[in-house]
Amino acid sequence: MPTAVKRVGLTKKLRFEVFKRDGFRCQYCGGAAPEVLLVVDHVHPVAEGGKNDILNLITACQPCNAGKGKRTLSDQSVLEKQLDQLTELNERREQLEMMIKWKAGLSDIKDMAVERVAEHWSKLVNGFSLNENGKQSLKKLTTQFEVDEIMDAMRTATDQYLRVQEGKYTQESVEEAWAKVAGICRIRRTEKDKPYIRDLLYIRGILRNRVYVNEKTIMSMLEDAHVSGISIDYLKNLAKSCRNWTEFQTDVYEYMDSLSGDAK
Repeated sequence: MPTAVKRVGLTKKLRFEVFKRDGFRCQYCGGAAPEVLLVVDHVHPVAEGGKNDILNLITACQPCNAGKGKRTLSDQSVLEKQLDQLTELNERREQLEMMIKWKAGLSDIKDMAVERVAEHWSKLVNGFSLNENGKQSLKKLTTQFEVDEIMDAMRTATDQYLRVQEGKYTQESVEEAWAKVAGICRIRRTEKDKPYIRDLLYIRGILRNRVYVNEKTIMSMLEDAHVSGISIDYLKNLAKSCRNWTEFQTDVYEYMDSLSGDAK
């Protein structure tokens, strides 16, 4: 008497991979979930030594699977199905390898860009260079801004904040200049969409030097005022003449209300 073949159950993960590969369609009749109940069938029956290898597994609907029994697909169908599976698996492997190589190349380019920009900084601050923490900050910056934006910001920061003592730049001024680079990048990026932002920052600076200001609301208030129709010159003159923050704020809001009333 022949020995019964011990059937090993399929894992849920393996069943899902087979369904996914076959597009959740019965490979015998074309029926698709959820209209039909799908099962995983063995191309070469378990009773004849078929294994739970994904190349020997195929998606079938329950009626087709029940009617098939121990029958196999035609030899040609089995061969074509396995060749298709091998071709697809090979293509997926090749694409994965290409993606890994592409991402590695991007990482190399990014690291190279960081080194070049770090060298540019060293030339601007003759005698100083970025330490590892500085390079990590620069690497993060390159994920937010283009290299030319960062280099332009570096030039602006060094022009404005470097100070010379005994014929060389002071360490404090170099550190201050570096700390300003990210902010300059953000401002420059904002200026592309809001060309008036530089003037509003200048107005904020006037107010900061003269009176107390509400740091949380000042920029949004200035922008709302300008967008509503109040000129930059008016805001500058008011910032230079107001006696306190409350007076400035009240004047601006009253002007905005009058412009709103005129529009009606």
